[in-house]
Amino acid sequence: MMAISIVSFVSVPVVSAMDEQASTYETYEIDKEILGMQKTMKFFQELSSKKGNHQLANQIADLSSSNFEKVKQLHANENVKATDQNLKEFRDAYEQQIASYREKLLPSLNTSTPLLNKSSLVAKSSTWDPFEPNDDYTTSYPITSGNLYVSKLSSSSDVDYYRFDSGSMVGSLTVTLNIPSDKDYDLIVIEGTSNIVGYGMNSQLGLTETVDFQVQPNTTYYIMVMSMDGQFSTTSTYSLGLSKVVAELKVTTPIDISLPSGEIPAYRFTAPVSGNYRFFTGPYGGFGSQNDTVIFLFADEQLKSLIDINDDKVEGSLYSEINIELTKGVTYFVYVTNYDEEQHVHTRLTAVFDAKADVSTTTIHESNGNNGSILEEQVVNLDQGEFTSDLADGVVVNNLPAGLTTEVTRNSNTQFTIRFKGSAYSHESKHSVSDASVTIAKEKILGAGMDVNTSAFVIQFVDTEQISVNTSKEVNIDGGQQKILKFTPTMSGSFEVYLTEYEGNVNHPILSIFEDYNQTRLIASNDKQTSSPQVIGSLSAGEDYYVVIAGENGENVHARIGVRYLGMEYIYNEKGQLTLIKQGDKVLTEFYYDGNGNLIRKVNR
Repeated sequence: MMAISIVSFVSVPVVSAMDEQASTYETYEIDKEILGMQKTMKFFQELSSKKGNHQLANQIADLSSSNFEKVKQLHANENVKATDQNLKEFRDAYEQQIASYREKLLPSLNTSTPLLNKSSLVAKSSTWDPFEPNDDYTTSYPITSGNLYVSKLSSSSDVDYYRFDSGSMVGSLTVTLNIPSDKDYDLIVIEGTSNIVGYGMNSQLGLTETVDFQVQPNTTYYIMVMSMDGQFSTTSTYSLGLSKVVAELKVTTPIDISLPSGEIPAYRFTAPVSGNYRFFTGPYGGFGSQNDTVIFLFADEQLKSLIDINDDKVEGSLYSEINIELTKGVTYFVYVTNYDEEQHVHTRLTAVFDAKADVSTTTIHESNGNNGSILEEQVVNLDQGEFTSDLADGVVVNNLPAGLTTEVTRNSNTQFTIRFKGSAYSHESKHSVSDASVTIAKEKILGAGMDVNTSAFVIQFVDTEQISVNTSKEVNIDGGQQKILKFTPTMSGSFEVYLTEYEGNVNHPILSIFEDYNQTRLIASNDKQTSSPQVIGSLSAGEDYYVVIAGENGENVHARIGVRYLGMEYIYNEKGQLTLIKQGDKVLTEFYYDGNGNLIRKVNR
């Protein structure tokens, strides 16, 4: 990396003792080891999945998540020395966990024990294979930056090791593995002989694998070329290259930087879409101690065209953030340094795209059939960014009423339509949803740094036509149709729902009471061939019930419907005085009071 001084800062006194500064650097070193262990665990997780052991993969993922939270908590301790001691103990315990997974998944990193525990191996070919033997750490072939190495995986058990000694080098290196078009080879970069700092295990045939990693001085790195699936060729070659280039910063893929003073790392960033981007620093590895950073954004690698600079994201913050509009396809250069140029850079750099989306309709209405279905569509527009082609499985409608599902159609790079399928189980006006919204997974928007949520919209239901006690209603139903009416009792007890002939029409309707509109929970039904059917049910106050009327054998229905309360009904006046006791339509007792509220007469009927 080039050492540069981009701008002069106000000098600040450094009042840390030598031993405290040494302890801080020791903390940084432990952080780097722990981050390497986390990357190694991630590798083992993906390796387990690739080998079909999803249970082990989930176990490793859970343990990694737990360890990440533990190390964050350790860094919350303001006592630097105590933190160092705790981190050392945690690192040692973490290493034991990794060793157990290494034993399960990579019992031996040489060809004497098969890498993937294959039941049968193809014998080593006599085909000429340069750099052999390089089948383990001890026989690894030394390589240097800037050269290309062409070789073969000549048997299903062949694993090629290469060794790179960093010397005084610091900064970023990129390893590139070009693979035969009909093969699936894998690439692993290991720091020392334990921590995996990067890997490429794409399953697509012939796909080039690349690994960018931060180089530490006086460190040995081993580069493994192999095939997890045991693929090989005695004729086709692969090529391996190691190059020192300006590392590429990609959206949503953090880069962890830990470099000594005087080193200012540079990163090349090409905007995948036009719109607003944020470049920001944070704790190293997502867990490390705070580091006072400054971010620079240039239009050129020669540092002639400064676009933006930020020291503190917010007042008093040690971390930095640049928030800026960038143009699709244009390459920019990002530099990170410590505010105090004599201190280490120990931070995580992230670039994200701030995508924004919103709905086009504020209220979605129930269909005229009043059956819980929705015919209207919701259209979502992306204000900034572009959708991926496989958008549909990354869209969720929040607070969607039970019974409804959605179908997503991608209209363009910036728009999709949501159609509502099925029928809501509960769809009275009181079941309307005022805070429905749409969430789009960040993976479905190019470069998005987080999931995108739209503003809220309403899913509006309409009340079912209602009937009440001691009132009647005409019903006229065409053959083959049905009529659904809602009844909500004001008191609990037995109720009778009945039909009577209307204007001399004689027909044979079927009358039923359900607990739900969709007619899955029947309370009572009467399908006897009578023109005046009755059903009786024990109902609860305040609950909605649904009365369904249909003609038998597809007949028309012309009738009048009514409801009676069969229990004892107590009726009070506005003063809270009992005035009537009724049973159905029949008055059993009346009560009369004087002007002072005294009972003067009780009449039994």
